[in-house]
Amino acid sequence: MSNHFLKAGLVLSALLAGMAIASCAQPESNGPGTDGSAAYFNGTTYILSDHELQVILPVNGSRVNLTLFGEAENMTLLDDVGNNISFNSSYQFRRGDHIYRLAFEEPVRGTLVYSLSRQGQQFVLPIRHAGPVRIILPPGYSTGIRSLGIARPEPDIFQDADSGSIMTWNNTTQIPYIEVNYYRKSAPLALMIVMAILAAAGLVLMVQYYMHIKKLRAQRMEMEKEES
Repeated sequence: MSNHFLKAGLVLSALLAGMAIASCAQPESNGPGTDGSAAYFNGTTYILSDHELQVILPVNGSRVNLTLFGEAENMTLLDDVGNNISFNSSYQFRRGDHIYRLAFEEPVRGTLVYSLSRQGQQFVLPIRHAGPVRIILPPGYSTGIRSLGIARPEPDIFQDADSGSIMTWNNTTQIPYIEVNYYRKSAPLALMIVMAILAAAGLVLMVQYYMHIKKLRAQRMEMEKEES
């Protein structure tokens, strides 16, 4: 019986250690250019920080209509060479949506940049208009380990850059929303340490239990000898 418990303890410790090692496996980068450079992207880019979300939207026309989940701040229109372009705008709050209508004096090819307030290590993006989407995590954060946080659905391209992990979805036609749960890059190591400590503690407890059973068995055998 004692050997059975000792073996069970060793198996449990091995399983915990294996889980710790597996938890440290980082998702592989499957896209070119992992330096995080801000190359032109023909889609909407969402750059996450601790308390803010910056949105970069390509523009090609004389008007833009936006339906947002939060109130936009610092809205700026830039042409393709970076010049600031003035525009007229109207705002309406309806059924929980923040609706903006922007009109330009003449057609503009460039980008619209604005910010939204946010917090936490989860980002949920409702897809209101199908098109390419790119999400850039804050520096020092990543995603992809199921026990700590993953992106749903899985991105088409994942780039692990120093400036922040980059995920790209090329086609969002059939996607109702994107959800990204992320964590500090040091979290897998911390999890490995915790799991290793638990494995060691489990092994120590099993050994102590085995030694206690062995001692009781020896005492019982000694008592049986004395009685005989």
